[in-house]
Amino acid sequence: MNEFSTSSIRQPNRGPWDSNDLNAPSDLVDFGSVAFVPNPNVGVRADIEEGTQRIVAVSFDYMESVLQVQAFAAAKGENLWDEVVKDITESLTSQNISVEQSAGPHGSEIQVELPLGDGRTQVVRMFGFSGDRWLLRGTISGAAITDLNQRLELEDVFRGLVVRRGETPYPPREILPLSLPTGSIVTKAN
Repeated sequence: MNEFSTSSIRQPNRGPWDSNDLNAPSDLVDFGSVAFVPNPNVGVRADIEEGTQRIVAVSFDYMESVLQVQAFAAAKGENLWDEVVKDITESLTSQNISVEQSAGPHGSEIQVELPLGDGRTQVVRMFGFSGDRWLLRGTISGAAITDLNQRLELEDVFRGLVVRRGETPYPPREILPLSLPTGSIVTKAN
């Protein structure tokens, strides 16, 4: 095991959580495979894929920062995050994009300065947590890259997430289905 390896070992009463975990939080906002305890300081939105109109991620906005989360299927007992970090790193370095890998509060993480296509760049930090037959990936951008207060707030959001894997078989790395909470209002921009 290398120094950047993650494991599913977590401190007691700290998530992310599996929905079957007796210590998982309750009174959750349900987005299907991802649920969370509401936080009045943090805005929440569904990220929708243009072509399919499918919800592919949930984003949490705090001050000038964003945490985007996605839940993926994994094989039982598999630490998928280590493979994903390797694949992301190889893909980005093949595009001459520098990747910094380090150990963070959730295990292995990477920080990347991504080109936006208009001469500007955006720094993002990616980390993950392997659960029972699922992987939860978080991507932080904005001021939380350098602002400790904003970063800690979003890391707390990540630790409070509950993944509802369900029993439906999915191939590893497939995004687990997300849905809007009951009673949500969807508006389209003009």
